Amino acid sequence: MSDKGSTQEFFNQIKTIVENYMRSRKPAAIFLGTYTGNAVMIETLPIPMSMISGNMKSRLVAGDKVRLLRNDRGGEYYILEIVGKPDQTTGG
Repeated sequence: MSDKGSTQEFFNQIKTIVENYMRSRKPAAIFLGTYTGNAVMIETLPIPMSMISGNMKSRLVAGDKVRLLRNDRGGEYYILEIVGKPDQTTGG
């Protein structure tokens, strides 16, 4: 095999390694889900409430659509927004 072919094959292997690493690492991402009353469903994946945080967690009602930020590595989800509900602040 030529040097050019060997070099291309080497770069393709590195690209595959990096893609597999990024897929397994679960980088931070934003998701849209639906609160079911005891979990948030992101497509067919249920996210238990123990993995969800945020000051809007106590305002959830079954059927609410929520926008979530998954932290790096996927160990926690933060509620960014309850879609369709106005932001609410406390105070006078």
